[in-house]
Amino acid sequence: MNQHALKILEFDKIQNQVTAHCSTVYGLERVAAMEPLKQFEEVAAALAITQEAATFYRLKGEPPFVQTKDVRPAVHRAKLGSTLAAVELVAIAQTARGARQMRRQIEIMATEVDGTMRFATMAEQLFVEKTLEDDLFFCLDEDGVIQDRASVELRTIRQEMRTVQMRVKRALDELVRSPGLQKYLQDQIVTVRGERYCLAVRADSQHAVRGIIHDVSASGSTLFIEPERVAQLSNELKRLETAQMREIERILTRLSALVGEYAESLQAAIEAIGDLDFALARARYAHEKKATKPTLTNTAYLQIRKGRHPLLDHDRVVPLDVQVGDSFSALVITGPNTGGKTVTLKTIGLFVMMALSGLFLPAEEGTEIGFFSEVFADIGDEQSIEQNLSTFSSHMTNIVRILTKADRHSLLLFDELGAGTDPTEGAALAMAILDYLHGEGIRVVATTHYSELKAYAYTTEETLNASMEFDVDTLSPTYRLLLGIPGRSNAFAIARRLGLSENVLQVANEKLSTQDIRVEDLIGKLQLSVKTAQDEELKWKVAHEQAEVLRKELEEAQREEQMRSEVRHKKAEAELRMRIKRTEREADMILLELRELREKGIVQLKDHELTGARKRLEGLVPDETLRTVATVKKQKSVAVGDEVRVLTLAGQKATVIDVASSGLELTVAVGAMKMKVDRENVELLRKAQSMDKPMPTFHRTVIDVKPSLDLRGTNVEEAIREIDQYLDRAILAGYQQVSLIHGKGTGALRQGLQSYLRHHPSIHSVRLGGQGEGGGGVTVVELG
Repeated sequence: MNQHALKILEFDKIQNQVTAHCSTVYGLERVAAMEPLKQFEEVAAALAITQEAATFYRLKGEPPFVQTKDVRPAVHRAKLGSTLAAVELVAIAQTARGARQMRRQIEIMATEVDGTMRFATMAEQLFVEKTLEDDLFFCLDEDGVIQDRASVELRTIRQEMRTVQMRVKRALDELVRSPGLQKYLQDQIVTVRGERYCLAVRADSQHAVRGIIHDVSASGSTLFIEPERVAQLSNELKRLETAQMREIERILTRLSALVGEYAESLQAAIEAIGDLDFALARARYAHEKKATKPTLTNTAYLQIRKGRHPLLDHDRVVPLDVQVGDSFSALVITGPNTGGKTVTLKTIGLFVMMALSGLFLPAEEGTEIGFFSEVFADIGDEQSIEQNLSTFSSHMTNIVRILTKADRHSLLLFDELGAGTDPTEGAALAMAILDYLHGEGIRVVATTHYSELKAYAYTTEETLNASMEFDVDTLSPTYRLLLGIPGRSNAFAIARRLGLSENVLQVANEKLSTQDIRVEDLIGKLQLSVKTAQDEELKWKVAHEQAEVLRKELEEAQREEQMRSEVRHKKAEAELRMRIKRTEREADMILLELRELREKGIVQLKDHELTGARKRLEGLVPDETLRTVATVKKQKSVAVGDEVRVLTLAGQKATVIDVASSGLELTVAVGAMKMKVDRENVELLRKAQSMDKPMPTFHRTVIDVKPSLDLRGTNVEEAIREIDQYLDRAILAGYQQVSLIHGKGTGALRQGLQSYLRHHPSIHSVRLGGQGEGGGGVTVVELG
């Protein structure tokens, strides 16, 4: 991309904005070198990487990179065998740690979301053996200080140094506090002179303190003497400090050699860190600007939707809607000064450059940017005093250069094309240039004040008029681009608004040609028509939004109605279960009546038939998974012998054996059980066939029943089966109380039986046996 266009469109300011989002010096280098890419595939890859970086930023936040100085020179020196400083080694360790953490985060993200292949590939280069990081941080802290544990020798030396320092301190404290010495001291403090510990001794008392004089005060009244016994300890401390320096140098040499072993992986990781930091800087910039990914096309075409110039205040700038290269290749923009024409040109050019650099655009979804191999711009007053060029000459020199280099894959931006010379000649030159570009198939956007170009755009194929809207009432531009409409000068309206005499305006109007007046009137009517159409479109959008709100409200009402319907269904299910419970109780009463009839000898019923009937009644209870309630079909006449479904018994089939005179109540047989049901609670399945059905007969059987039942040796399930049969026989035998012998044992059988018996419909009460009844090994049951 030519540097002149980059400068004119202020691409360097975009780079500065992106730079603020870098975390490393390596990312800063890449932003500084950022410019539009030259291959379509490179641009597509850069935009895809920015998209993946935006995904990472959304899911993981800031990267784990530490801001350190550039460690590449240090790694290179280590590779050559040099010894590095401790701070350099710490920076390398922090870089290795950041690379490892970043690699881990990207690997996790790759398992959570799709479409992060490029980021995952870049992360593979972040691998550095953790041994290097561990060894460096084992020997160094975050500030670059060698730790005692770096070697056994260093730990020993530092322990000895601390011991000697304590001895020095103790000796000095004793001397300062010595009553016999205090009268010779100028001050009872310890000072340091030339890295030696000294006492401030009065000059006339130097004979009282044996030692070495290291300094004298300016007045000569004070001597700084290192006591003899302290001097010996200081010498020992100096020897240990020298040994410590030698050991630290040996440790740094060893660690530097280790860095040299991993130099290649470190260099690859640093390059990957730079690439990732650059991508994340673009993502953070997109987040700040509320930018979206443009659709990249391999054609000389662009369409911007609600685009905002990235260097202007996002909340104040008027969004731009424009397209070039579809049905027209040239766009001619007219309008008043300060109306936004130049900003429109710069927005178009800057958007193309940003997209081709892998940056997202502050525009709405659906923005499309074609692959332009070059963007050429002639914008602003480039008058050159040094080269003795006028404004026109400067512009023309630039235009000539552009025309010699542009091709059908270029985008040209001309501000005030043909300006700076005679209007007639300037307009002719502008039209000739546009003709040439049209013949070459080159996309161009040009601004102008020439009315001749308005007519040119109407009469030339693939050329479209556009204008910057101007509010005559407020005498201010709205900065909205209107496609298909040329701009008006509005000079008379502005002059009238500012108070120019009507006589002067009348004379000026008379000097206009009839054609000029007609064109201005036509443009005014066209602008009014477009304004009306836009107002209608706005009304339609408002109506559409209101319809959308109503649609959502309707959907919400439907959801609420569905929820209420589910509540009603659940309530109906609960009511159905209550009815079934009542039916169970009625069935139990029927069984009890049967037992009483058998006891009185009216009917003869075998025990297994009674138990079977009871089991069938239990089977009538609906499953807990019941979710819907059957609806009653349209009533049909029911007669004796018809097969029906009893809705209150979970849809059990039954046979009608009697119909009440009112027709509202039926007597039905469900197996061996008879019961009465309401007509509305049955559904006809099949009419009766003309044949006689055998009626069940009951035979009385005399059974000898004992007042107790021994359940020892059984489990709970077996015991319950025996209890069911036994209680039926006991009731028919007329017992009011029976005993169930289960033994004491672990108590599991007793608990299981008592839990079951408490809910048995034929039992009045349950208790443990008392004294003489078997105690805790017997449960006494009173039958009700």
